[in-house]
Amino acid sequence: MTTLNVMHNLKSIYTRDTVFGGKQLTEEIMRRYGLSYEEAGMAKRQGGLPENYLTDVLEPFKEAIVQQASRSLQFFYSSSPHSKVDHIVLAGGSVSIAGMDEMIQEKLGVETTIANPFASMSLSARVKPQTLSNDAPALLIACGLALRSFD
Repeated sequence: MTTLNVMHNLKSIYTRDTVFGGKQLTEEIMRRYGLSYEEAGMAKRQGGLPENYLTDVLEPFKEAIVQQASRSLQFFYSSSPHSKVDHIVLAGGSVSIAGMDEMIQEKLGVETTIANPFASMSLSARVKPQTLSNDAPALLIACGLALRSFD
């Protein structure tokens, strides 16, 4: 699932869900390379796929993400008085794909960054910073829920 959430003055003014995300990439890996869902998911994250994976599977997936983002923004523009967004913040597992933020920024012409909810937090010595950094965009909701108070 992909969700576009447009914020204005710290309030959500538009939300659009699209049935497209990392699951489609996993399913394409399964189909193309004859792997189970679990094997495809592991290969997607840890590597070990054939050399043609980058050009035949990953690049078309990245293009599809950009297309979905562009389409969602067009729906926003056509249904609101706004004609531009100032910044895009990407979150979720698929945004950890190398170059995804640069590709979206280049194709959509909007400054783009990858969410890291842990950026201003101190980390325990037991936490591997690189591993957390890689997983951070997928942990945005979990981090937010963990920071809520239970008064």
